[in-house]
Amino acid sequence: MQGRLYGQRVLCFLWKVANERGSANKMKRLKRLATQFFGIALLFSGIVGLGTSLVLLFSSCLGYLPYSDRPGPGWWGHVHWPSWTEAGTYLGFAPWFAYSCLFFGVGLFVLSLVLGFASAPRWLNRILGGLTAALAAAFAIAGFGWYLALAAIGHNSALVIGLLYGVFVFPRFVASREQKLPRWIRVLAISTASSLFMLWIVWPLLPRKPVPGIAVLINRVTPGQLPVDWHPSEYFRAETWDELSKLHLAGGLHGGVQSVMFGEGQEIEVAVITLQPIDREYRVPIPPSGHVVYVLHDGRLEPHPAFTKKDKRTVVLKPGVDSKWDGGQISLGHDFSAFTWSPTIPR
Repeated sequence: MQGRLYGQRVLCFLWKVANERGSANKMKRLKRLATQFFGIALLFSGIVGLGTSLVLLFSSCLGYLPYSDRPGPGWWGHVHWPSWTEAGTYLGFAPWFAYSCLFFGVGLFVLSLVLGFASAPRWLNRILGGLTAALAAAFAIAGFGWYLALAAIGHNSALVIGLLYGVFVFPRFVASREQKLPRWIRVLAISTASSLFMLWIVWPLLPRKPVPGIAVLINRVTPGQLPVDWHPSEYFRAETWDELSKLHLAGGLHGGVQSVMFGEGQEIEVAVITLQPIDREYRVPIPPSGHVVYVLHDGRLEPHPAFTKKDKRTVVLKPGVDSKWDGGQISLGHDFSAFTWSPTIPR
């Protein structure tokens, strides 16, 4: 009996020690991950953001205006010591630069986890870290610099700072796995992670299929005997006005709204002619190209000509908000815009 109790106590003691060691190992791993995240995602963003701001301040002190919409960047000044206002302005850019870099900083952190998992050698960490950090910093600052009309010195300096960070700082925070995996797994993991991260950085620059703009016209026709005169204009192409004429509608024409979503190439033209009030929400499909004329009556939208393939975008119509005059609301994928018919139609 005593031997049995002694054995249970020993097992309980070993279980307790194992749990304590497991908890200690978990805390150790969490601390290591937190340190790695700070040293890569946060430190990368902070160094690039502050470093770029300091370069801009230094260039301003030399007489070069590094950002401006009017008159534009250039040598508009002279060599001088910065004032507190000037220093505060440029250093105030640092948090915003760092915020724009954090997006790629998280990606660098994930890349470091893969490099550590694959036990990548230090020299390879320097090469991959320098290349990816340089491109990530340049693209992040160039993207945010669009809001500031930032000169090329902004993303060029960020590229150099990112390169220095990636070569000298990034490898210090890559924790390599002690037990190395088979070579083919390590090569596959490193090449896949690096390629995906590089593709993620340059994805906005890859050529894409042009997205055409959309021109929308919403009109109302009330009952009448006289044929509708559409008053053709340059807003639509001739074939769209011809499609409207083929409807042979009669009655009073009431203008509604013209709305445009800009794009590339020839616009897709969409006309909606309502023979009734817009009494509920209508989702208006858009053809991938050309034109279409819809007639809204009896709660149905009839397209002319009919089509099967559709654009991903949709025009949405809703009842109007004016309590006195009839009209509607229109959305081309964003906020709704309200309108009333002209000449006005009482509710």
